[in-house]
Order: sequence, then C-alpha cells, then structure tokens
Amino acid sequence: MRLEDLGLQNPISVGYYDPFSIYSSVKDDFESKFPLTNLHWKYHPLKPVKLIPLLPVQLVEEVPHSSGKQKQPIVYDNVYLRLIFVRADNLEVYRSQVRPLIQAWLGDLVEGREVSWAIVLMSSGIHKEKSLTLMKKSVYEKLVTDFSKNGKHQVLKSHGDLDDIAADEEEFVFRLGDKYNSDIEKLELFNHITTEFKGLILKTFDRRYNSYNEELDSIKETKSSDPELLIRELYYKLKLVDIVSDMRFFDESLELYEEVGEALKELSNSVSHAFETGSSTFLNTVDHPDFNPEKTVLSRELLNQFDKYLSEGVPINLQQTSLSIFLGASILLQSLANSAASLSLSSIYILHLFQKVINFVNEVSGGRSDDASILEWSCSLIDFYLKLPLTHKLVELSSEGEEGAILSSSSGIFEYIGELKLVKRGLAGKLAKLKGIETPEIGFLLEDVSLDDSNGSTHKAQEYTFKDKALEEITASQNNFDAFFEELTMSAIQDFAYCERKKTIDLLSVDLAVLHYKKGNYQQAYDVLLTSYEYFIENGWSFMGGMLLEIYIHCLEKLETKDEMHILDTNLKLLATLKHETSSVGGINRYEIVKSNELKKKLLEHVYDIALRLEEPVSVSLDILFETTVDPFIESTQDGKGIYSIELMVKNHLGMDFRLDKLTLELEECGSTQSQSIKFSRENIQLSEKPQLKIQLFTNDFKNSYFRPTLLVYKPCDNLTFVQMYLTEGLTDEVLADETVVHNKSTADLLQPGAENGNSLGISVPGSLDLLKGQIYMYGDSANLNAKFRVPTKIELNASDVELAVNLGNSSVTDLSIEIQPLDVGVEIVDGLSLLKQASLEPYSELTKKIPYKYFGDRKILQFAATIKYHVDDVPHTYYVQQDVDNSLKILISVQDIFREKSIYSKFQIGCAQSRTPIRIVGSEFKCNSDKYLVASLTCDISEQNTQLVFGEQPAFMFYRITPKSEIVSSSDTLDLTITYSNLQNECEAKVLGLQEEYFQSFELLRYSTLFTELVKLLQFDLNEYAINSVIQIKNAGNVRTLFQESIETHVRSEKDKAELICCIDMILKNTIPVEDIIFVRQQLYIPVAVPILDILHNVEFTYGKKMQHLVGEPIDMKLQITSSMKWSEENDVPQEVLASSSPTGKGAAKQQMFQFIVHHEDNWLLSGLKQHAFPVLGPNSKTEFDLTLIPLNVGKLPLPRVTIKPVEQSDRTSTDTVQENGLETVLVVPELQSITFSF
Repeated sequence: MRLEDLGLQNPISVGYYDPFSIYSSVKDDFESKFPLTNLHWKYHPLKPVKLIPLLPVQLVEEVPHSSGKQKQPIVYDNVYLRLIFVRADNLEVYRSQVRPLIQAWLGDLVEGREVSWAIVLMSSGIHKEKSLTLMKKSVYEKLVTDFSKNGKHQVLKSHGDLDDIAADEEEFVFRLGDKYNSDIEKLELFNHITTEFKGLILKTFDRRYNSYNEELDSIKETKSSDPELLIRELYYKLKLVDIVSDMRFFDESLELYEEVGEALKELSNSVSHAFETGSSTFLNTVDHPDFNPEKTVLSRELLNQFDKYLSEGVPINLQQTSLSIFLGASILLQSLANSAASLSLSSIYILHLFQKVINFVNEVSGGRSDDASILEWSCSLIDFYLKLPLTHKLVELSSEGEEGAILSSSSGIFEYIGELKLVKRGLAGKLAKLKGIETPEIGFLLEDVSLDDSNGSTHKAQEYTFKDKALEEITASQNNFDAFFEELTMSAIQDFAYCERKKTIDLLSVDLAVLHYKKGNYQQAYDVLLTSYEYFIENGWSFMGGMLLEIYIHCLEKLETKDEMHILDTNLKLLATLKHETSSVGGINRYEIVKSNELKKKLLEHVYDIALRLEEPVSVSLDILFETTVDPFIESTQDGKGIYSIELMVKNHLGMDFRLDKLTLELEECGSTQSQSIKFSRENIQLSEKPQLKIQLFTNDFKNSYFRPTLLVYKPCDNLTFVQMYLTEGLTDEVLADETVVHNKSTADLLQPGAENGNSLGISVPGSLDLLKGQIYMYGDSANLNAKFRVPTKIELNASDVELAVNLGNSSVTDLSIEIQPLDVGVEIVDGLSLLKQASLEPYSELTKKIPYKYFGDRKILQFAATIKYHVDDVPHTYYVQQDVDNSLKILISVQDIFREKSIYSKFQIGCAQSRTPIRIVGSEFKCNSDKYLVASLTCDISEQNTQLVFGEQPAFMFYRITPKSEIVSSSDTLDLTITYSNLQNECEAKVLGLQEEYFQSFELLRYSTLFTELVKLLQFDLNEYAINSVIQIKNAGNVRTLFQESIETHVRSEKDKAELICCIDMILKNTIPVEDIIFVRQQLYIPVAVPILDILHNVEFTYGKKMQHLVGEPIDMKLQITSSMKWSEENDVPQEVLASSSPTGKGAAKQQMFQFIVHHEDNWLLSGLKQHAFPVLGPNSKTEFDLTLIPLNVGKLPLPRVTIKPVEQSDRTSTDTVQENGLETVLVVPELQSITFSF
C-alpha cells in the first residue's frame, strides 16, 4: 500500500550556488532525475549493502556569506551535497571571476560541514576541450588542477574535507554544454551525473554516520557519570536518528527513536536542570485551519536547542523535545506502514502509531486536567490522527478483500480508533468540567465521589476562549455536551463492534445508561443496566457496581415491575456490595462507606419481606452475609455426654450485629465404603459488628473418621435459605432454579491454614500430613460411649462369628439400639441378630455381643458397620462404627494318631500361622464330655506359670492317650480340644498401651488416647528378644514418634496439650522396655476332635527258641504270628445277629478279606520258606501262623526282619495299620571258632 505524497515527505536537500544564473536552464533536466532510486550503501566490508529504494531530493539555493561575517549554523542543516554552477569562456574570466567565487563558496558552505561537493561547469560544447598549446590548459583542466586535493588554490584545510575529494580528479567537476549532438548523448550525460550524485550523497551520509558513532563510542568509553556527558550522548543520538531517517532506513530509525525516548525519560529526572517544563509555542497552532502538528516542530530545531545548551547552557524545552521525538516516530511509522509489503504489516505499524499517540496525549495532559489550552491542543491532535489519510486508505483496501481479511488487518485499527475517541471524550469531559458542565461518564462518576459527609460540587466555571470552534460549541451548554457525548460514545461502540470487544461495548453502554437515567429515560437505562452492573461487582468495583445497581433498582421501581424473584435477586446483589472491608485505608471502591448500619438492616429486612411474598423457596449464597472458615479441630466437650464441637471463624461482611436463628454445618465422611454425614448446629446465635468472630457448633453424632465440610446453611425466614456449598472436585458455581448463583468454595479454602492433613488408609489412623488435603479428623474420647468390632475371645474352629464390644463412658444410657450391617458381598448376619436392643446401661459398663454370620468366600478380612442409637439425659445420640475384622487364625494345629491294642495315642503339633509372629501357649485341655473315653496327658501341664513358646520353625507338641471305656468305638464320638494362647505382638502392644494409659492419665490427656492407640498397630517389636529375655525392643520407635507428633500438630489445638503429649510419647516409646509381669492377651481356640477310626489293626510277632547266641549260618526256626483286630473299627457299632453254632451260615457271617504279608529280610538274613504270602482275615480277632527259617549272614546283634501287610486287592480301601510287637528285638549272632582265620 502506498500514498505517493507520504513517500515523498521530508526530502533531503542538495544545495546549489548559482552566481552566473545557469541553474534555470538545466533545472528541468536535474529535477527529472529526482527522487533518486536504488541507492546502495556499503556500511561494513563484511556485511551486505543496504538498499535505499527511493530517496526524495529537493534542490535548495544557497548563497555564501562574505568573509567578514560569521558562518551559518550547521546543526539544523540536512544538505547532503553542495553544487556550484559556473561559466568561463576563457582563463582570464576563470581567474578573475570564477576561481574567487569557488574559493569563497568552499570556505563558507563546505569547510567543516561534513558534506560532499561538486563543481558544474557550463561550456559551449560537451566534448573535452583540447589544450590550446602545450603551455596553456582549458578551463576544465584548470578547475581540476586548482581544486584537487593538492591544488594550490584549494581552500579546504581539514583532512576530512580533503579526503572527500575523489582520487579520480574528474569526478568533482562536471561539464554541461549548451548544445548536444543528440538527445541520447544528453541523457547519458545526466544519467552519469545522477549516478555520481548518488555516490556523493552516500559519502556524506557515511561520513556523518561514522562521525556520530565515534562520538558515542568515545562517550561510552569514558564511563563517567557526568550529567553533561549524558546530555551530549542524547544529542548525538538525535543527530544519528536524524540522518538515518533521512536515508529511509526505517527499521533502524524506529529502534533509535525508542532508545532516544527512553533516554529522555531518564534524563528528565536525573538531569532536570537541563530542561525547562514550560509550555512551548506549538500550542499556538491549534487555530490554524489545517492543523498539522507534524509541520510545527522540526527535529533540527531540537538539535539547535541541544547545541545551545551544550555551548551556552540555555535549558532545553522538555515539551518540545518530547513532541519532536513523538512526531519523528509518527512520521517514521507512517512511512513504514506506507512502504509495507502487506496490509497486515501496515496495520501493525499503524497500531504502534496509535498507541504512541495515546501514550503521548496521556503524558502531556495527564497532570494538567485544569489546563484548558493543553486539553484543547490534545483534542486537536487526536482529531488529526483520526483523519489520517493513510488509516482511511488502509481500511478501504481491507474492505475490498475477503471478510476474514477485514477482521485480521483492520480490526486492530478500529479498536485503536475507538480508544482514541474515548481519550478525546475524556479530554472533552475535562474541558466541560472546567466550564461547569456535568459529565455522565463512569470515570467522572468515580472522580466526583467525596468521602466527606458534606460533599458537594465545588467546581466553578472558568473563562476560556477556545481556538477550536468545534470544542467551543460542544462546551457551550449541557445539552450540547450530552449530544456530543452520546454521539462520540456511539461512534466508539461501532468501532469496538468491528473488533468484537463486547465487554468494552457493555461498559460504554453503561455510560449511555447513566445519561438516559439523568434524562429520565428509565426503560432505556433499565435495558442497558440489566447485566452491565455485574461486570463491576465481579471485578471488585463494589462502589461503581453498587451505584449502578441502585440506579437499576430505581428504574425497576419507576417501571413498577411485578417480578418478585427478580426484585429479590437484585436487592441481594445490592446487599452483597455492602460488604465491610477490614482495610483501614478508605477508597472510592468501597460502596459500604456511604451506607450506615441502619440502612443495611433495613435492606436486610426488606430482603426478608420480599422472600415472604415468594411462592417457592429460594436458596442464595451465604457469602452475602458472612464468610466462614472452619477451625480444623473436632473436640469432645469433656462432660462424658457424647457431645462434640467444632469452631467457625466468621467474617461479618455487613459489619453490623444481627441474630442467627440456626446455623448448620454438614460434614461428609471421606474415603469410606459407607459414608456418613455429621451435622453440627447451634440455635440463637448473636453476631456482633466485629469483623472477626468465633462460633462454636455442636453435634450428638460420632464416627471415628476423616470428614470434609460440604454444606453450611442459615435459614432466617420461610422461603429464604442462605447456603454455602463446598466441593472437593470440579469446582463450579451452582445456578439454582431461580437463577441465583451459589458460589462454591473448595474445602481447602474453607479450612484454616494447617488443616490440609489426613491419611488414605482404610482405617482411621492419623498419619502423613500430605496424604489428604482439607480433611478434619473426628476421634473419640474414652469418657464417652465407644464401640469396636473384634475377633471373639473364644473361637470355635469353622465357626463364623464377630464380636461387638460397646464400652460406656461416664454417663448412663437408655433406649440403646444397635443395627449391624456387613459391608462385604456374600456376608449375611444370622436372622434376628442384626438388630440388638438394650433398655439401659450403667456408666463404665461394657456390653459385648457375639454376632454369627454366614460367609462362604475366601476372604479373611471382612468389614462390618454398626449404627448405635441411644439417649443420654433424654437427648438422642448416634454412634457410627465401621471396622475391618481379620478372622484368620494365628495358630496351626495338626494331629497324628497311633493305634495300639488297648489305646490310641494322639500327638498334637501346634505351630504359628505366620512365621514372624510367635505365640505363647498358656493352656491346653483335651477331654471327653460323654464319659466314653479316658483321656490322659503324657506331657507336663501347661499353665500361666509354665507357658510354652511357639516360633515359626519351633512348634510345640502335646501327647494324649485315649482309652475307650467300652468295646464300642464310633466316628461320631468327639473329644474337646481347647488351646489357650497369647500373641506376642499383642502382648507387646498391651504393655505399650498400659504405659500410655498411665502417662496420659497422669497428665489428664486421656481424651487424646485414640490418636495414639491407632498408631500402636504400626509398632515393630523384636519378638525373639521379648520371648527370650522379657525385654521389649521397638525397632521403629522414631518413625512412630514422628507420626504421632505430626498427628497432634494437625489434630490438637492446645499448645500446652501438644507439649505434654510429646513428653508422654517420649517416655512411652523408649527403645527398650523391661517387662516384669507379662500381660497375656488370651485367645481360646476350641476344636471338636473326632475319635480316630481304623478298620483292621495287624499285630505281627516272630516266635522262636530263645538262645543266648546263634552261630553264623545256623538256621533258626521261627513262627510268624499275625493277629488281625477290628477293635478300632466302626463296624463294632453295628449290632450283629446271634446265630446258633450249628447254623450253616454261622461262620460265613464274618466278612472275609484277603491280605498279603511281605518279609523284608534285607542283607542280614537268608530266608528259607515263605517270603510273601496271602492270608485271609475272617473275623474281629483273626489269627494266622506261618513257619519260617531264618539264616543269619552276619555277626552281631541283628534286628528281626520287618514285615509289611497290605490288601491283596488294590481297590480295597480298608484302613489298616501294622504293629511290630518285637520289631525292635535283636538276635546275637557269633562266628564258629574253628573257622576263624587271621590275615596279616
């Protein structure tokens, strides 16, 4: 996008001196080559050249001063090339006229100016003149000779000026002719001259650029804090930015302008004596018909001011300096936007420009709201930029593209145009205020607020003559200003609509609403304020929101609406703006400062009256009245009546006293399979006007668990409830049916600091501080009723029982009922036992109930819950208990039975279920309650004085002899085995708990016992050391001590109690605790043992002649007698029919079974006869004999061979056992004496 006029602004100058009036004849030829194009500047040998696509140039006539006058000033000179046009037809004219003029021109306009120069010679022909003679030269040659670097008539003395003369001496003298052989020849000549001019101009720029940078480097190298050096540094930066801008290096110029602007801000504070803050003459330009601030101040005038300060100490005008820098950046940004390659890039530069305009206007007029001339000039400045042709061209081009392109490239421009209009509206409002006119703008409403009761307008109209006729007309009357205000606001709203700044549109609409309200247009004001006032309230501007809300309510009253719900909601919002601020510093943001307590009470009562007229109840946020935080401690009242309390820290928002009929706080259990809710409440609470209050709430319900606050409720009257809901996840604001918003807070916000503790275990163990956030631990007091589930003390094998123990505290209870519920799938309480009742219980008594249940699963740890309801002094109470019960046995028992002819010998082995948990056998009993058997113990008696320890690899054994008193044995007969044992882990825990009770009682801290007892399960003891040496060694005493300290820091309020608890725990959790008296934690296991049954008992016996000794190889005749008894067989229980001996079926009545015996003679014997043989068993006492001959093969005491007996039929499942009657008997075998030989 290009505007040609803008691209040609601020051209550089080429000065010319025309003593012979030559320029007019060549003016058109020169100016046709301007502006110059495609200049290339090589500013560093290692970097690429920089391109100047277009460089506007203007030719300016200059006349050197006479030698007697001072040279012209140079600081505001932007001439980059100086030319002198001369004519000489012969050398005499040259010597007499031309050469003196050139010398004067060089001395006055070139010497010390850091500018390139050239001589243009006009001659009769363009071709090179031939020398007249060898001794005479042409005028051209004479010029080159006289004014070369070493020419004798060269007046330039400085090395810089002489170095500018080219080595090729022809390049500083250019010849023009009156006539040309052709137009091509003329064109080529001027093209050549133009090319040389480019080089000369760039040479001037390069020289100045390097010179200024060298000065800046020199200043930086001094590292001095001299303020004058800082001014000098800024001076050279201004000169640098001036020449860089001249060359159209826009990006570099913008960086320099930003740097210069920041430097000026710092210097105006640090070197304030160098600047004057008086108004500049630029204010006088407002009345010009074509107001253009960019033409009022030139940068070179600013350089002149700096030069005067550095040379003469004349202060620099700060306003003019700021304006010059701003205008230079303004022109630069417009040039960048004009030359940008795309519309979006052009828009970026324009946005940057408008932001600078806003900043500059705020800077100029910010502290001078009572200076009408500044305000008027600022308004004119804004008007100038609102009419900027480049902006309108950019918007026009954007509108020709796609719709999306319009939004992306011009929406930002519309946004800043709207901002500029708002700035102008504000400035105009200040001017109107000076003229005594009221403004409806929100910002002025805030400025008009007086914190004194005797507030009133003290502004008087000022006399001021406007230069801007439009502003004069606007401020002529209230109606004129209102019309201007409305028109400009609507225009800004339209601009903001293009860029979709909806919230700004809403805010501006509020301005219009205030204007409508002042004019009495209530319906229009109502329509606008319907939602707009909420913006101010939500963003903390309670004064502005409250004021607009009152206007809104007045509009409702004027319009006589019948929507009671909307009226209630609006009045509640107004009540919310009256929150009392605890800050001691007042401010316009506090709406409650203009409302007395009486007005607040009337408004609150008015809200109650509106609620009574509603048809349906409504709930609103409690935060309107007061804000609460929960003190994270639930404590017992210590009266033994089962009452627990919690404290609320209340922040009274209204700052007045009022009564609460009832306040209820609901807490919900965390992390439980059957969560309970506990409600704390209190009636007739009187709140004082103090900003911070404490309220104690109470409950008769209890559950040992962690809780989160969920709901806080206050109901002052019918149909109206104030609630505060607290959510743990997914925090959102709840919108009720009446569209009232209840603001929900997180639990962490509700709790006071230090409450973010808890634990994530299945049982309520006070643990790590960081496991659960925002939870409150409710723990029991031993002075109150408490209950727990446990494994029964007496356990019957394969029975499913759980025991509930209820311990009463200091108070008697009545009407006790217990409802028990299993929480695991598949568990059922036996019918009729899930609900238990008791009429009354005395203090300190214990109620123990065994609850049988049915369960066929494999889980050993089951969870049970109970709800206990009771009365104390006719006040109902509820106690909830939920607990895991481990039903796994801690001991393992196995038995081995040995059958003999008259008795059975039973060997019981008792081991540990867990190898790391030894047990102590305290007692054992094995008896028959039916008097059918005689049971005798074959081991020493086990008692409390003579216990037996059982370790993982060291079981205990007990032997018993069972002798039937009759010949009848039945598998239905049982013997009762009872093992009394004590777990060593439980014994150590009992000892520690005993110490805890002793110390806690001495310090009167028993109410905190739960915090410690639930940590005891975490203790790790050296059980082997305890079992052997009766010494308790706690392996992890330090860790448990740390857990307890963290627990009391979280759950105990009193600092004194904390210190005493820590003292107690240090005395309890010692590394070594000697044990003098063992505390047995008894468990009894009852097992009904069935009498063992055996179908056949075989008694095997070898009979032979008894001799003192036998010889090797001597045969020994033996009889093998096998007696098969059925005494231990259950068949004896079956009555048999008695038959006569002569009956043919008499002998066949007995069942015949075939068995086979095998003699295992091994290596000691040689068997002659039957090695194995089958034999029948014909009756209960069947006897069989076999003849055998045994030949000993070795000498010594040889044991008799072993005999085994088994059924012949493999499918026979008859249970048998074999008794070797003389199985341990040996035969002495000696060698024959005649056969003894010795080997050597």
